[in-house]
Amino acid sequence: MKASRALATAPLLLTTAVGLAACGARIESGSSNPDDSSSDGGSSSDGGSSSDGGSSSDGGSSSDGGSSSDGGSSSDGSSFPFGVYSDCTWLLTTGTAESAASSASLTLAPDGPSVVATFQSEGQPTATFDLRATSHSSATLTASGQGFAGRWGYCGGGVVVLDSGDVAVGSPAPTQATLSLSSAELTVDQGVVFVQMNGAVVDVQGQPGCAPDGPPTGPTSALLVCEASSTGDGGTGAGDAGAPTSATSAFVTGSYDCSSTVFTVVTYDGVQDNVVSSGGAGTLTLNADGSSLNAAYSLGTLTSGTLDFTITSDSSANPVPGQTIEVACGGIDPTTMMSPNDPTVTQVSAGALTTDGTTLYLTFLGRVPSGTCSGQTSSIVLQCTPKDQ
Repeated sequence: MKASRALATAPLLLTTAVGLAACGARIESGSSNPDDSSSDGGSSSDGGSSSDGGSSSDGGSSSDGGSSSDGGSSSDGSSFPFGVYSDCTWLLTTGTAESAASSASLTLAPDGPSVVATFQSEGQPTATFDLRATSHSSATLTASGQGFAGRWGYCGGGVVVLDSGDVAVGSPAPTQATLSLSSAELTVDQGVVFVQMNGAVVDVQGQPGCAPDGPPTGPTSALLVCEASSTGDGGTGAGDAGAPTSATSAFVTGSYDCSSTVFTVVTYDGVQDNVVSSGGAGTLTLNADGSSLNAAYSLGTLTSGTLDFTITSDSSANPVPGQTIEVACGGIDPTTMMSPNDPTVTQVSAGALTTDGTTLYLTFLGRVPSGTCSGQTSSIVLQCTPKDQ
């Protein structure tokens, strides 16, 4: 596990482990500069949608809350939370590189039976992909192979001989490439949108040290979170009428081993203190009860807790509102001028639980209401695989 601490007043932009997808090398960064933020982890091979999740031939919604001909109505008649979501950050990116500027946004719009997602980030090409609504607050990729353009690759770097004869070691630079999506699960909770994407990096643009159009990378996973909504409080954690139960959904109960990224931000004397802990190992136990799921997790001294979720589709679930967890306090104790790192009650403001049938992706955002760490915000990501695998 690694942890980094930096004082900053810039907008929240998470940087975790960054791999060199195109060149097979790896670098790690603790910077909060949007030009060198990002990361991506393991991936899945399918979109996680159920076999009966497609739209029916007459445009009506399917029994699991699939999309209808109005471009995203759920089976209980409620409307999908279309609109513009801003303040976007990449919370999980290990294996490639992609960054989101503070002005980045994700727009969700209807197009017949589809939900069209358009991502725009300063200095990056616009990326568009099509989803199918699976409930009033979730959607899944309509077809694999759709491309998400961005700085997903790294090229160059290595040993460089200067004109003087001296030798310097250069760092690989981010370069344009495409994430070929094998799956994508979108969940909206309390006005926050979570998009878990999986695929391989292809079509890396040729630069010194990188051959253009090389073979695809191994599986890559990326999680995009956009916290500001133009739609109000979309996604309240309630399930649709007729949504899958724990017995019929793709969620698999049992014990899981997890890798994690925990990012906390706390302000002391007007200065923002950002702490990133990534690569930490932990455990999670998933239990089921009808249309509900219960996830008990522990990441050692970083964070632990138990959260209840309502299943909203075959492969997604939203946390029940009003829950709390414990996160290590990174604030400054004025009597010691040290961070106590004590477990601190944190209110969960939004979250998402998704699965591809094997891997679980648990993400939630939180805020400390009072005490030494009052106002501390947390972004926590767990990527979990069954213990018996």
